[in-house]
Amino acid sequence: MLRAGRPDAEQNEPQQLSVVVDAMTVNVQDAYISVSSQGTVAPRTQTNLVSEVAGRVVEVSPSFVAGGFFNEGDVLIKLDDQNYRAAVSRAQASVAAAKSLLEQEKGQADVAQREWDRMSAEQQSRIRAKELYLRKPQLQEAVARLESAQADLDQAVSDLNKTTIIAPYDGLVSSKNTDIGQYVTTGASIAETFAVDYAEVRLPIPETKIAFLDLPSHTGNLSAADSMENAPEVDLVSRIGNQDYHWTGKLSRTEGVLDTRTRVLFSVVQIADPYNLNSQNSRNNEWNDEPLRIGTYVNATIRGRMLEDVIVLPRYTLQANNVIWTADAEGRLRPKTVEVLTINGDDVYISSGLENGDRVILTRLENPLNGSPVQIKEIEGVVQTVQAIK
Repeated sequence: MLRAGRPDAEQNEPQQLSVVVDAMTVNVQDAYISVSSQGTVAPRTQTNLVSEVAGRVVEVSPSFVAGGFFNEGDVLIKLDDQNYRAAVSRAQASVAAAKSLLEQEKGQADVAQREWDRMSAEQQSRIRAKELYLRKPQLQEAVARLESAQADLDQAVSDLNKTTIIAPYDGLVSSKNTDIGQYVTTGASIAETFAVDYAEVRLPIPETKIAFLDLPSHTGNLSAADSMENAPEVDLVSRIGNQDYHWTGKLSRTEGVLDTRTRVLFSVVQIADPYNLNSQNSRNNEWNDEPLRIGTYVNATIRGRMLEDVIVLPRYTLQANNVIWTADAEGRLRPKTVEVLTINGDDVYISSGLENGDRVILTRLENPLNGSPVQIKEIEGVVQTVQAIK
């Protein structure tokens, strides 16, 4: 009786656990590729100032200090020039004496020529050294002495001018090796300076990325100004303290030789007015007024060529064997094998294998199965929420 009157057992469908993942609806588009690199800011022009004459330092410029800025034509150092002024005076006296001697020889040569003209042919034939009689060798010697004296004067004036060391360009003193009262010898190093009109960053570009960049051409068809105007822009970033600072440069040239060990091509980025000294020029840093100091380590992003009809996805969505997991229109997981054009940083550029409207799974799945049913919750925008069966 108990067995016959027992109720039927309740049966329920087994519930499948699901996990919430993100998906992105992709579109085929034209996209610029960028190449990342790193480098250290260096001066374009660097000079070791050397004294060409000897002397005691009697005057220094207030800007002649480590870190001091100077302009082209500024007097940086003056040496004691007393001996060099005396040498100029002696050379001037020698020139005056040589000029006087030359005038005397010209007069005597003129007299000799008139006497020669008054002689008869027989008298002239008796004089064997005609050139010497007409004082032509003496005149040549006087001319040579004047030229030598003039050369000595030019050398003395040049040495005198070298006692004043003048800045060759707008720049900055990175280090100085002398100061007022010190005696410097010929060839002694005075200071290390560099120009501040431009700075440069030497960036390594991998061989595999060269094809995606419009590197500067050296065909000679464009002027320097035009080539710089059309040069690729480079975004330079450096973290100072807790803040990122940005500067803009131009890819001015390449070194033209691949490094045989690392297989990279070194390119040079040029940054105008790195210390923001010239307010007339457009600033190279569009986001801040922080100067780009020499020696700063920067991360660089070079804008490359436009790639047509590509899909850009996060790099982590690419699985082994170039597989991308997607959700089809019927709500099931589907793997798709894609053709990768290039991988750049955190992005992967896909040339084929995906179509407009495909929904790519963004969340990492453990052991995803082909055909697993999913429920897609439509969300406006690019990113959608997908419930995938575990």
